[in-house]
Amino acid sequence: MKGFVFVIGFALACCVPACGALECRTCAALGTRQDCLNRPESNCTIPDPVCMTTYKSVAGVKGWSNNCSPRAGCEAAKLSNHLLCKKREVFTCVTCCTTDGCVGDLMPSAASAARISIVTMATAALAVLLKNAAGF
Repeated sequence: MKGFVFVIGFALACCVPACGALECRTCAALGTRQDCLNRPESNCTIPDPVCMTTYKSVAGVKGWSNNCSPRAGCEAAKLSNHLLCKKREVFTCVTCCTTDGCVGDLMPSAASAARISIVTMATAALAVLLKNAAGF
């Protein structure tokens, strides 16, 4: 019986990430943030996703881009903000967000919001239930 409970729990745990997948708006080089916010959301299918927003200006032409990105890649891109994200003719600002449909702000803030996803909560609850059912 304990083995059966474990197998069922494991099968459910494998299905949970698809149910709670992050959804990002996908846009490329749009003129305004609002234009990007008006785009439809799509499911992120990569591990540990965030919505990565890039706002850049080249020779006075500004553009917003947003898409699903691995958290590590987005965080690495943000490391250049202190050099590149400044109000001038040429700039690039990167933000990472983790709420469905989010599009980052123009100038990223020093603190980023942390979110406990439904996947994390469901996995933790399932682990506790399995532990109790198995008698560990």
